[in-house]
Amino acid sequence: MVLAEEIEMVKGHVRVGEQHLLRQHELIVQLERDNLPTRVAIDFLQQLEDMQALHRLHLSRLLRKAVDSNPSFTISGHSN
Repeated sequence: MVLAEEIEMVKGHVRVGEQHLLRQHELIVQLERDNLPTRVAIDFLQQLEDMQALHRLHLSRLLRKAVDSNPSFTISGHSN
C-alpha cells in the first residue's frame, strides 16, 4: 500500500471512530435519562476513546512521514 492510500485509510478510521464516540455518548445519555446502569457503556466508551487516540497517533505519524519524504505534500488541500 502506498503512503497516500494508507493516509486515506487511516483518515477513514478516524472519521468512523468519531461517529462511534458520538453514538456511545448518546447511548450513555439515554441510559442515564432512563435511570439504567451506565458502567458497561462508560467502560466501552473508554475503550473507544483509547482506540481513537491510537488512530489519531497513527495518522499523525503517517502525515509526518509524508511531509518528511516530500516537503510539498499537502494535507486536506493545504500545502505545508
